[in-house]
Amino acid sequence: MSPCKVFLGLTVLAGTALGQTTKRYCDATTSICYAGWNGGNGITIGVALPNATAPPFDTVLQMVSPRANGWVGFSWGGTMPYVPLTIGWVNNASSTTIYSSRMAYGLSLPQPYDAAEYAYLKGTGYNSTHWTLNVLCKGCSQWHDVDGKLASLDPANAAVPLAHAYASREPREPANNRSTFNVHTNFGHWTLDLSQGVNENFSQLVAANLVPDEPPTPSSTPVSSSKPTVSIPSTLSTATVPTPSTPASTGVPSSCAGVRAAHFPTLTASGWKAVKVAGDLTQPRGMVFDSAGHLLLIQNGLGITGHTIGPDGCFTSAKTILTQRNLNHGITLSQDGKTLYASSATSVYVWDYDAGSMSVSASSRIIVTGMDSRGHVTRTLAIPPKNPNIIIVSHGSNDNFDWDSGNIKVGRSCVKAFDVSKVPAGGYNYASGGYQLGYGLRNEVGLAFDADGMLWGVENGSDEVHRTIGETAVDIHIDNPAEEINFLGDPSKENRQWYGYPTCYTVWQPNVITDRKFAVGDQFVLAPNGTFTDDTCREQSMAPKLAFQAHSAPLDAVFNKDYTSMYITFHGSWNRSPSTGYKVVEVPFSKSTSGFGPSSALNSSTGYSPIFWNPEEEHCSTTQCFRPVAIAQDKYGRMYITSDSGSEGEMIILGKS
Repeated sequence: MSPCKVFLGLTVLAGTALGQTTKRYCDATTSICYAGWNGGNGITIGVALPNATAPPFDTVLQMVSPRANGWVGFSWGGTMPYVPLTIGWVNNASSTTIYSSRMAYGLSLPQPYDAAEYAYLKGTGYNSTHWTLNVLCKGCSQWHDVDGKLASLDPANAAVPLAHAYASREPREPANNRSTFNVHTNFGHWTLDLSQGVNENFSQLVAANLVPDEPPTPSSTPVSSSKPTVSIPSTLSTATVPTPSTPASTGVPSSCAGVRAAHFPTLTASGWKAVKVAGDLTQPRGMVFDSAGHLLLIQNGLGITGHTIGPDGCFTSAKTILTQRNLNHGITLSQDGKTLYASSATSVYVWDYDAGSMSVSASSRIIVTGMDSRGHVTRTLAIPPKNPNIIIVSHGSNDNFDWDSGNIKVGRSCVKAFDVSKVPAGGYNYASGGYQLGYGLRNEVGLAFDADGMLWGVENGSDEVHRTIGETAVDIHIDNPAEEINFLGDPSKENRQWYGYPTCYTVWQPNVITDRKFAVGDQFVLAPNGTFTDDTCREQSMAPKLAFQAHSAPLDAVFNKDYTSMYITFHGSWNRSPSTGYKVVEVPFSKSTSGFGPSSALNSSTGYSPIFWNPEEEHCSTTQCFRPVAIAQDKYGRMYITSDSGSEGEMIILGKS
């Protein structure tokens, strides 16, 4: 049967993405019956399984989608990170539809996942209007979560949490099932009654419908997908880069020997220079310099690598310090350089560290645990320059609108501090332990300290924002809400101030909010009512110190050596067309009697300027353009900056020319 006939033959399923009613339907081509969900944009997803009481068990997945969708993804665990993902799209080169087995190690491009084995079933293909993917999966009913614990589908659960996503753009290489692809256009969470997908003769049905075609040959080296592990090799492998012959320099080199050209063209402001120092990295994220001048880097989904830097600023060698796949962003060192801290979505780990050998102790300790593994899973770590016994941990929201995080006791959308000299047995629980340094901060990824030791943060605002005007929800998301610089204050003292999220937001483009006159930097509420208005926001929430273009996605911040500028990485938008961000900006700072702050007023839209950017940023995406993530500043003021673009993980050195 053609894909179109399969699609038209499906039982019509009622409901919406949340709280929908699902029904059993049977595919006329294969006679396999599914627990099915029919969602937005014409997508149908069905799951079939044997009469099993407990995992592991084989499953069959059916996806049916209009051709207008470039790809459709399905999450077997209802979230994106650390669960098996099945992606489907049309491969015109082979006149069929193909699967791609993936797992995400954060909110970034999911990597190939080899612990799940797939086989095609009859009915896979496409026609002029729709495509269908029918696959058997061995390894989709059970997996290891972010903490290495077994997670699984519960066949007796009448409301199994699942999720989907789709995009209008097709993958970069449609014939390659390990291709990079751009971020979703939309996504949804829903539940399914798996009992509706039970097939008593499951094995016979599968055997009768298996297709002998082999899946596409991968064009890249498989990525290991075992549970998160810590591996300390007895002899650390070292990849040597030719030592440059240039003289010692405190500036930016003209090039680095043995490093391929930058994957994308970039531009710098007058007086600045950028050069690529490393490529072929695995989603590079946070960095820190150790006491010997080595640069330690978290590669998301891999672990921590160490890089030796030559006299010109180029790398001379690299080594794997440890392999731990759930480490996803945060990394810092104690002030004496002897203790290494790194974060996963749920925990903060600690190792003894030797800078001379660039090695860690054979085992780690957990000092903070109990963090939420949903939504924004980056956990930035920082140690205040004046408080060496304190570690700061930021925690983002668990969704675009995380309503529960407005309660300070929940311990999300906040920044907290913990005394590392008094860690309780088993570590601190994030929500109940430590003390607050501000809450109502949706995703305060970048943290920086000024000359007085005061803490600053940069925040990612919400997506898909609407303003209720009269009785109509008006879409204002293209240019609102603003991204923010927030002053969090003295890290040695508790800060219980509320910074607005998830109720109050900051205006970037006033003109599109037509029911009230606003200025840049003003506070507004999404749906004004009789008890909570824009004025309530102004009175109760702590306003930012400076606003940025909506959807710029600031991820890191650092002050220059004399604290006259803050440099911020803009990772770039997914929820805006045309795209914005994908640059590094400079924010002039100055000091007054009340302390440091941006030189421009809050109502200014010109309080920052780019120093490094991608040309034609309006065409940038998750696979197109350098995507700045983290900054590590050396003793000369040069900045090493990572990019986790899906096309290639890279690092540049950026400094004054």
